[in-house]
Amino acid sequence: DKATSIIADMQKRQRDVAELDARYTKELADANATIESLRADVSAGRKRLQVAATCAKPTTGASSMGDGESPRLTADAELNYYRLRSGIDRITAQVNYLQEYIRTQCLK
Repeated sequence: DKATSIIADMQKRQRDVAELDARYTKELADANATIESLRADVSAGRKRLQVAATCAKPTTGASSMGDGESPRLTADAELNYYRLRSGIDRITAQVNYLQEYIRTQCLK
């Protein structure tokens, strides 16, 4: 009958939404794990962040190649970099989830 059909459709949609949620939650968790791994690798010196920067030229005395320090992010800038990457991944996952939710649940 019609009521049974409606209930079956609702249950299928609930399962579909739960599957969708699980998939995008896993993608977000994987992205966060990647960012944390990068943060740990940079902290341990296994990887480096590359930044387009210039170093200030020394103002005193004669200098030779290699005298200046290499450019480096401040601790706050480095933290902000990781927060930005995490935010981008989170928002991307949310947008992808919502687009698929609309496509598979609302436009049926």
